[in-house]
Amino acid sequence: MRKTGRRARKEEMSAGRIEYIEAARQRLRSRRLRRTILLVVLVAAVVIYLTGVVNTSVMALENLADTVRIALMPERGFPQQTGTGAVYQVEQLEGSFVVLGEDGCVVYSHSGTKLNNIGTGYARPALAAGKNSFVLYNRSGSELRVESRTRELYSRQTDGDLYLCALSDGGELAVVTDDVRKLAMLTVYDTSRKEVLTWSLTTTEGIPMRMEFSPDGSQLAVATLTAQEGQVVSNLYLVNLRAGDPQLLASEAGSTPLDLEWQSNSRLLAVYDTHAALYGSDGSAQARREFGGAAVAGLSASSGGLAVLFGSGQASSVVLMNSSLDIQYEGTVPTAHGIARGSDAFYLLCDSSVECFGLDGTYQWTVAMDARPQAMLANSSGLFVFTDNMVQRITPPDQDASSEAADSAASSVPAA
Repeated sequence: MRKTGRRARKEEMSAGRIEYIEAARQRLRSRRLRRTILLVVLVAAVVIYLTGVVNTSVMALENLADTVRIALMPERGFPQQTGTGAVYQVEQLEGSFVVLGEDGCVVYSHSGTKLNNIGTGYARPALAAGKNSFVLYNRSGSELRVESRTRELYSRQTDGDLYLCALSDGGELAVVTDDVRKLAMLTVYDTSRKEVLTWSLTTTEGIPMRMEFSPDGSQLAVATLTAQEGQVVSNLYLVNLRAGDPQLLASEAGSTPLDLEWQSNSRLLAVYDTHAALYGSDGSAQARREFGGAAVAGLSASSGGLAVLFGSGQASSVVLMNSSLDIQYEGTVPTAHGIARGSDAFYLLCDSSVECFGLDGTYQWTVAMDARPQAMLANSSGLFVFTDNMVQRITPPDQDASSEAADSAASSVPAA
């Protein structure tokens, strides 16, 4: 039986107000959450001050403040104009990423909010990232600056010209400069910006080309390059910041170091242009995978494994390896100039598109690009692709469109 009269009108009015009431409750919950977060920050600051560890905890407090600030910022979405010009480097930070280009450096959150914008004016800029901060330096000068995700933390002038820098997740800083007495000088600073280690490298040891801190910041892997008896030699050293002299892990003739990646505090992955190798922090050699003379066009050491792109010109191939360097997939792919490995797929940068394949090599989808893609970053928030002055988050096309494109993509792959 249908109700009529004043009682029915009251019930209809109450139903119409449900959405308004729920929205008001959501706003109230959001205000309470913001107040709670701010209270936690204030309490943490008081505790840090009262416990007398202000100097060593400043960066942790700044990171916490940045995390809160980023969480409260509105989502902007993608694409975004970066204004950096041609892309030199893209590095992952917590909940964000930093882009370095010919016209400057910019930081974005994964939601599309611009967090930091730096005009460098450096002739040869480079950067190295930790978890929540990064060091930006001039390879043809003596200035470096350490930045959080939202602001400058400090700057430093070095005695010699800068070669290379590295930054740990906790804030330890390693700096390599030229050394008029020998060849190069490596200096390590702790989180309080105090010098804790110096190492003057000779021509026998070589010039550092790659450096990477262990996750806990207690060890520094250093890959150098030198010449001995007319041959290029790469040396791999492990520097324990608490124990003293560098330890030589490996010496490779005819190899050039491309990347260093710590899988844990006790396990180091070193990738060269000729092979990949695993080493223990105790000096043990644990695994090795030769590349068979193929030219390395790109690599991605992430998501618990390694993806290497080979080839030049009209043919490309990919090898995927797990954390022990066992091969997961090996095969030909469309011609590409970049690769990124995700948790369940790998992605290729082609001249006018981005291609996605499963970890077993099966084709997934293609997204056409208006401009030539220059770099990409795959993480839990999605796939970010960078072109001149632009970053966008790639949304996979619908399955019907992917199925229609699969045949044409497969036909473009050269025969094995």
